Amino acid sequence: MEIIGFIWNEVLVNPMTNFLIILSNVLFDNYGLAIIAFTIVIRLITYPLTLRQFRTTRAMQAMQPRLQEIQKKYKDPRRRQQEMMKMYREVGFNPLGCAVPLLIQMPIWIALFRVIRNTLSDAPEELFGLSSRLYDWSFITGAVPLNRDFLFLDLGSPSLPLAILVGLTTFVQQKLSTARAISPSDRSASMNRTMLWMMPLMFAFFTVSVPSGLGLYWVVTSLFGIVAAYIYNGPENFRWRDLFTMEPMLAPRPAAAPDRQDQPSDTEEPAGEEPAAQAPDGPTRKRRSRRRRRRRADAAQRDAEQSKD
Repeated sequence: MEIIGFIWNEVLVNPMTNFLIILSNVLFDNYGLAIIAFTIVIRLITYPLTLRQFRTTRAMQAMQPRLQEIQKKYKDPRRRQQEMMKMYREVGFNPLGCAVPLLIQMPIWIALFRVIRNTLSDAPEELFGLSSRLYDWSFITGAVPLNRDFLFLDLGSPSLPLAILVGLTTFVQQKLSTARAISPSDRSASMNRTMLWMMPLMFAFFTVSVPSGLGLYWVVTSLFGIVAAYIYNGPENFRWRDLFTMEPMLAPRPAAAPDRQDQPSDTEEPAGEEPAAQAPDGPTRKRRSRRRRRRRADAAQRDAEQSKD
C-alpha cells in the first residue's frame, strides 16, 4: 500500500499539481485557462490511443455484415461466440480497443479531482497539505493562493449549467464515435443506443457532485474528441440530421467496389486484333470472325511467298 501511495502521489498528483500551478501563472493567473491547456496537453499525449479507438470503430463497421451472417447461421450462443472470436483473430481486431482510452483517462480524472480539491481549498489544513506537494521554486510557491473564478464558474464548487454542458458534449462525442449498426434490431444496435444516453447522464450526474474544474476538463475532453472524430472519419460519413435522434451518427461504411482496372473487359479484343465498338451478336459476330480469319490467312500467305523469294 505504501508503494501504491508513493506512486500515486509522486507520479500523478504532485506533478499535476505543480504543472497546473505553472500553467495558471503563465496564463495570466487564470486557473480555468490552465485546466483547458492541461486537458489539451493530455489529449495530445493520448491521441495515439484515440486514433486506435477510431480504427477499432472503423473495423467494427467493416465486420458488421460478417457478424450478421454469423448470428443468422449459428443459433447456439457458444458456437456463435467461437466463430466471432475466430473472425476477430483473422482480421486482427481487439474488442477492448475502444475501452483503452477510457481506462487511461480514469486515473487522470481521479488525480485531477484530488488536485483541484487541494489547490482551490480555503481550509488552512488543506493549504498546509498543499505546501508539502509544491516543488521548491518561487515561481510555483508565489502563485498560491489561486484564482477560483473562470467565466460564470467557481472552479472549486459544483455547477448545474456546467453539468448540462458536460452531458450535451458527451452525447455529441458518443454519436460521432459510435458506428451505427446495419440492422436497427441487432443486439449491438440496442447496446449502442443504451450507451449513447447512459454515458452523458452518468457524466452529468458526476459533474453535479464534483468541483467545476473537473467538469471543465470533461467539456474540453469531449470537444477535442468531437473535432478529432470529425476530422478522422470525414464529413461525408456523417448525417447531421441524426444529431437529434437516439442513433449513432457514424453511418456504416459501404463495401469497397472491386477494382476493375486490372480485370479484362467484356468487349476487350485480343492483342493484334481490331477492337470492336460494341459487342456484336449473331450473324454480325460470325461475319467479323470470318474476316479476321481471312486476314490472318492472307498475311500468312504473304509471309510464306516473301520467305521463298
